[in-house]
Amino acid sequence: MFGKTVLALGATVALAGAANAHSITVLGANADAIACFRAADSETRRPDAVDACAAALRNSDLTTYDRMATFVNRGIVRFRLEDFSGAIADFDEAMRIEPNQPDAMINRGITMLAAGHDIDQSADYIERGIAGGPQRPWIGYYGRAVANELAGRDAAAYRDYRRAQELRPGWALPRQALARFSVRG
Repeated sequence: MFGKTVLALGATVALAGAANAHSITVLGANADAIACFRAADSETRRPDAVDACAAALRNSDLTTYDRMATFVNRGIVRFRLEDFSGAIADFDEAMRIEPNQPDAMINRGITMLAAGHDIDQSADYIERGIAGGPQRPWIGYYGRAVANELAGRDAAAYRDYRRAQELRPGWALPRQALARFSVRG
């Protein structure tokens, strides 16, 4: 049986930490796409990064993969700026390029949660992303844990926080979340 000692979950704050670590690596040499990736991969809020991402997307020399990755990365930048509708639109564009793109799906689900969308629909995107083999699966498990916790599915939330911690042992967010739970025999 699982019980939570304290439930003080600020979904946007908790989910922002998840999105901070979920950029997609750009493989090419486009300076704007690389700047967009670096902004998405950092933990800072940088409004100017949206412009770098947009400049990269205007470049016709981007590979299909780098275009998709840049949409995901710009979505993360927009998420961090709390432009949730813009972020969702970017994740959708990435999925138009690469249907079922796991990182775009996870980030879309996390953004939907932060924006207050339906928990189960949000969790469905995250679940499909996890199943698709994302670059950083611990983000998906953490996002799904938040969705489960918000939905009152404590045992599932606990398991997903544990899995996120196993996949990335030094990550503070799942460790902090797990501290709210107590496991009784």
